[in-house]
Amino acid sequence: MPVSRRRFTGLAGLWAALAGLPAWSAKQAGTEAVSDSGPDSDVSNLKAPALFIGHGDPMNILQDNSFTRDWDALAMRFADAAKPRAILMVSAHWETTGVEVSLAEKPAMIYDFYGFPDEMYQQVYPAPGAPDIAASLLQAKLSQQIRADHSQGLDHGAWCVLMRLFPKADVPVFQFSLSRNMNAADHFALGQELRQLREQGVMIIGSGNITHNMRSWQQDYRMGRTHIVHDWAKYFDAQITERIDTGEYRALADYHQYGRAAQMSVPTPEHYLPLLYVVASAYEYEQAEYFAEGFEAGSFSMRSVLFNG
Repeated sequence: MPVSRRRFTGLAGLWAALAGLPAWSAKQAGTEAVSDSGPDSDVSNLKAPALFIGHGDPMNILQDNSFTRDWDALAMRFADAAKPRAILMVSAHWETTGVEVSLAEKPAMIYDFYGFPDEMYQQVYPAPGAPDIAASLLQAKLSQQIRADHSQGLDHGAWCVLMRLFPKADVPVFQFSLSRNMNAADHFALGQELRQLREQGVMIIGSGNITHNMRSWQQDYRMGRTHIVHDWAKYFDAQITERIDTGEYRALADYHQYGRAAQMSVPTPEHYLPLLYVVASAYEYEQAEYFAEGFEAGSFSMRSVLFNG
């Protein structure tokens, strides 16, 4: 069944915290009122999009391929739309003990990879932070306690994506960590609570991969098998896509049900979990749009999904 639109009681604290911040411009978005009564209501026009992007190899930031062309096409659509008030980024590459949110005013670049060409370490994405909006989460009564991090910058799961989608770096960005202490259902529940940020003009972006087996990916490259897509990856990607298409978002937290395909596709959860934050933030009347599809080598699904009213 699709995700219910019922509100969490703890969200009253989030609304109260956000109420003290400068309002997102309804005039900018071309609407004036906010409600969540259905696809024709004003909130479906006001709210910011939510999207999950399969980021794959960091080198995609420098490359021209079918995936990066799909990202660039989406960037052109965003350039023609109302600018988000801010972006909440949930990246596979910031894991913590407990949940943290970055309050950095000027997020620094984090080059969290090694052995890449020098050009990769010269990339700069000077987007401002959004410390006021991030701080509002510290005051909210959510299902998980949120701690502040005043120095966390943008890891490559964030800036490699943002450089393509918002190349002008003119939208404030703040990152939200993945807690190792939470199970998938907990992450999904927290994502449902964060959905209200969309109605305040905050775009939610999850950056990871539905299937991400680094050992298999490296082996495929060493053996020259970059054209082969593994059966377990195709099966798992298809099952997850079917759950999204039918609106069974909560079932995505129970990905272990797919047995060996899940074990191979999600040997560790950090690249899969950002998807849960995005689907949990979707409204039941929103249709999923896959703005990129396919596999990088045989192990990384590059499937990317957008919810935009």
